[in-house]
Order: sequence, then C-alpha cells, then structure tokens
Amino acid sequence: MTCRVCKKKINKIINFGKFPVSHKFKRQKEKDKKFGLKLGICSNCNLVQLKNLFPLSQLKPKYEWINYNEPEEHLDKLVKKILNLKNITKKSIIAGVSYKEFSTLKRFEKIGFKNTWLLDVKKDLNIKNPKLNLETIQEKISKINTKKTFKSKKRADVLIARHILEHSYDTNKFIKSVKNLIKDDGYLIFEVPDCKESFVNSDYTMLWEEHVLYFTEHSLKNILINNGLTICYFEKYKYSYEDILIVIAKINNNNYIKKRIKKNIPKINFNNKKLSIDKLKIRKKLENFHKREYKIGLFGTGHAACTFLNILKLHDLIDFVVDDDKNKYNLFLPNSQLQIKKTANLNNFKKI
Repeated sequence: MTCRVCKKKINKIINFGKFPVSHKFKRQKEKDKKFGLKLGICSNCNLVQLKNLFPLSQLKPKYEWINYNEPEEHLDKLVKKILNLKNITKKSIIAGVSYKEFSTLKRFEKIGFKNTWLLDVKKDLNIKNPKLNLETIQEKISKINTKKTFKSKKRADVLIARHILEHSYDTNKFIKSVKNLIKDDGYLIFEVPDCKESFVNSDYTMLWEEHVLYFTEHSLKNILINNGLTICYFEKYKYSYEDILIVIAKINNNNYIKKRIKKNIPKINFNNKKLSIDKLKIRKKLENFHKREYKIGLFGTGHAACTFLNILKLHDLIDFVVDDDKNKYNLFLPNSQLQIKKTANLNNFKKI
C-alpha cells in the first residue's frame, strides 16, 4: 500500500491481528467477520495511517442507532475565533459537512447568523439509507456534485469539518471537494484527534478501524499545505481523554506564501515487544483480582473498549459487560461471547 496523501511507500509499524468492526454487535450465534488491523507510517511525509483499510461495505452499521459523539466544550471558543476572522459578518454563510456541525451552526444562529447550511445526506450526498454514517458521508463528499449542491446553496464563507478528515479513504479528493464548497477567500476549519500522546504512551485504544489517519500537529499541517491550503490559525485543545487539533485554513493564492513544514517523525511506542509486555502485565493484574475472588466488569461498549479487549486479548478475563444504551441490551460484544447488560444489574450482582 502507498500513502493516502503523497502516494509514497508506507513502512510497517505493527500488525495487531484480525478483528471485527467495533460496532458489529451481534446475536450469540452470529459469526464475526475479521480484517487485519495494521498500522504504518509514510516514508516520505511521516503520516501515520492504517496500512490496510477495512472494506467500506463492512464499516456500514447494521443498526440505525449507531452514532458518534464528540466533545463540544471548546465550541464556544471556536465560534468566537471565527467571529474575529477577517471579513466575517452576520451576513456571512457558515456551513458544515455533516451532522457533527449541527451544534456549532446552532450557536451561530442564536447570535443572529441567518445564512447557515449543512450538507443534506439525501439531496446533496444521495444517501438514502438511515443506517449509514461517516464511512459513507466521507466517501460521498469526495465525489460530491457541486453543481447540484449549489442549486439550493451558496458557497460558504466558512465551512466546518469536525472529526471526519481522519475517516477519509481518498483524502486528497476529500480536501479538494470541501475546497470547492467555499468561496475563493473563504475559510476551511478542520478538527481531528491529536494522536501524539497516544503514540508516546502506547495507548492502544486510540486505534479504530474507521480512523484511516492518525494525526499530529506536524502531519495535519503538512497534509493541508500540500493540498493547496494556507494555515491561518492552529490550536491544540486539551481534553482529559483525548486532545483535539483545530486548524483554520484558506485556499492558497497570491496573497499567501506557502510555508514549508520541517520533517518531523513522531515518537511511536507501538511494537511487538512492548505489546507482549503490556499484554502480560495487564493479564497478571486481572488474574490477581480473580484469585482474590473479585469479578471484573467492563463499563461501556464503545470502540475504545472493544479495541482494548481485542488488542490485549482479555475477553476471557471479563465477567460481565454493562452499557446503558438500551439498544445494546442483550446483544453480544463483537469478537466475544460477552453479553451486554444494564448497569442497573449491578444492584444485584449475582444475577449478572
């Protein structure tokens, strides 16, 4: 495989093995379809990425209730920053590429911005199946018919794309498409997870089959500059679980000078030796709890929880799984025979 962006060789970092898609909750006798989860780094631009992609057809959810929530504590600050951008007034058109921008656009509408729009999944992206999510949205944006879109919409002064760039299968086409949705002097705002600390701390839960790209500040800036954008503003926003990177960019033109980004290889503490040591350490800890007659429960069944169990191979040490998403009750965790129960069952522990 070659780099999603610069098309150069990808060097292998680690092969974690074969796993099912994290949201493929199942009935007890259903079989899992598994695919290789391999991480690599571009030999040229140092962008960390999945070496082999899961088939898009397999990423499409089985259920309508599958959803992805992102932290929003920083959005008020982001809105204030946008308000202070050059040439932005209450007449400006503020737009978003997916449902993840809905709450941001509502903030603008509350302060008097009347010209807002979101890409319509049916009319603009031709997505008719309500089960489909970001895996399909990113693909459709990469192939969007802008002539059709602009029959009902005007090009944006500001276009926001939160937590979707890292999902893009054809990243260059995706960026080209969103550039076509803004005015020549418009702004593009990207928001992605910051993977630097996870690389350093060997946080395996950062891995997700739906995240094709794993950004650091350097690689994010580099990919945007190489796609004809100029960075106007950058921020790393700190969260307790996972930091986010925020970039405001403009289409490069005669008024902006393209800056060169120095080569910066991220420190990545993922390797087979380290993984073996971590597996053994965590397994011994959990086995010690069992020896002391404790039960071990898993709270929550998001992709991070599934990745934790899969990569560290801990399913046999988990006694029960709880999640208060009523849609998940009595289904089984992918890659396991662990049935999902309500947290209310903890009140009567013996019944779990």
